[in-house]
Amino acid sequence: MEHVAYIALALALAAILAFATGWWRLAFAVFAIRRGRMTIERLGFVVKSPPDVERVNGILESFSGGFNAMICRPSASGWVRYCDSLPAVYCPFAHEGAAMGHTLRRLGRYRPAVFEEQIVRPRPEFRYLYYVGLGFFSGMRGHDPQRLTGMVEGLDPVYGYLCYDGYGFKHGFFDYLKDPGCLGRLDSLEGYARNAAYQGVGRSFWFLFMGDHDALIEHIGRLGAHACDGAAGLGLGAVFVYPDRLEIAQELGMKLPDEWHDHFHLGMCFGLKARSSNDPDQFARDVARCGAGVQEAIVSAIRECDRAERQVRSEREEDGYRRWRGLVTRWMASHIPYPLAGVVSSVPETLGREPASTQGRR
Repeated sequence: MEHVAYIALALALAAILAFATGWWRLAFAVFAIRRGRMTIERLGFVVKSPPDVERVNGILESFSGGFNAMICRPSASGWVRYCDSLPAVYCPFAHEGAAMGHTLRRLGRYRPAVFEEQIVRPRPEFRYLYYVGLGFFSGMRGHDPQRLTGMVEGLDPVYGYLCYDGYGFKHGFFDYLKDPGCLGRLDSLEGYARNAAYQGVGRSFWFLFMGDHDALIEHIGRLGAHACDGAAGLGLGAVFVYPDRLEIAQELGMKLPDEWHDHFHLGMCFGLKARSSNDPDQFARDVARCGAGVQEAIVSAIRECDRAERQVRSEREEDGYRRWRGLVTRWMASHIPYPLAGVVSSVPETLGREPASTQGRR
């Protein structure tokens, strides 16, 4: 009996130590995304060229790694160290994956205020990715649109809409090839939330059909009334995946129907805006590869994106996200020849970090 008591004491002490140090989280490895499960070959994407295969597989691995680090690493900051250890092109995708694991790490206890405090505010340079990742989590959990809307309530009134983008992305990315009818689920979303979700679908189509532009255009067209939303997501995805090769998005943009141009253009702007926040130094190096006119177009578009955001936040209207996008779309149509080919009239500014007054702005 004495031996049994010692064993029980040892087990209790081990349990206390594991809880205190966070090592108990290694048990979450059962929920981790196993290596090799997220690849182009396994998912069946139409991605053909070796550079595209390498880039997309690297993105998938980084996203999975960020998720796994969030749920499994004992240290509360272990996931940050993992994400920040990756090359600049992959780092944001790891942060997105980490955001997907936030609620699971907290044992399902989701609170919007905690998400903002623990995830978004400490690292505002990745804030867009965090909201998208949270929406991706909702899609992976099989939440209905009403449950997702409940999760968005209490988040930043402008950026919170990116959760709907992540939700739509999940349905396009994982479900569309097996069942195109899955997108009907998005139609239960109300107001501009539905538009934002279809932007996510368009972004997912860039991954699905990257190697076949004709198929890509065909499937965006199948979105019907939301084809323009899909085109906006497509523009964002193309520049975000290849910030170092802007000509890829520009060449794709020239193949699109005229009625999609303004929306694709907007997506390019928002994708580049996100990249400029993620790593300003790397972004400046990437943009330096472009011609002078394109560089000026990028700087001017990002500057207008920031100005428009400040305006809609000062107005405090409920449709801030929609108005933000509308303002930038109209400004680009008047000032930036498509697709980011130059500037009609603007004063170029130095590439670099966004003004301190807008970093982490709520």
